Amino acid sequence: MDEAMKIVEAVLFSTDRPMRVGEIAKIGGLRSEEVSKAMRKLREEYEQRDGAIEIVRIGNKYVMQLRDEYVNYGYSVGKKEMNDDVLKTLAIIAYYQPITQRKLREMLGTKVYQHVDELKKRGLIYGKKSGRTEILRTTKRFNEYFGIDASRPEEIKKFFENAGGEKK
Repeated sequence: MDEAMKIVEAVLFSTDRPMRVGEIAKIGGLRSEEVSKAMRKLREEYEQRDGAIEIVRIGNKYVMQLRDEYVNYGYSVGKKEMNDDVLKTLAIIAYYQPITQRKLREMLGTKVYQHVDELKKRGLIYGKKSGRTEILRTTKRFNEYFGIDASRPEEIKKFFENAGGEKK
């Protein structure tokens, strides 16, 4: 493994978010071409290894993550960044988007206001005023955070339906 590959691997391993080639190049003191070449080699290497970790492209960014079939093992020991109620609220917003905050409150109760505030602060959702309520949608950051390669609400809904059908 050459030095550029090691640097790219170190950056991907250490970050908590998907990253662009240019960002990795800047951090590693490399040219973008070097990073792109190293990324191709690394992805091939991880694919051939057939291990629990993969490098995935999401839009124009890359992330190192656990393969789907091993996620539960990581969740069992990993640190939770959000409590289950907030995640449930986020999942409902993602699945039913666009959804009004009023409808969300009817489904989950008044606690959703705190959840919505937290999710907005994390950059995972945004709201647009509509009369006395807000229409809520997920952001691009949501897709990156959860490793969902989708850009339209229908694609996100399909992702949830496919993920929900798998029993592990």
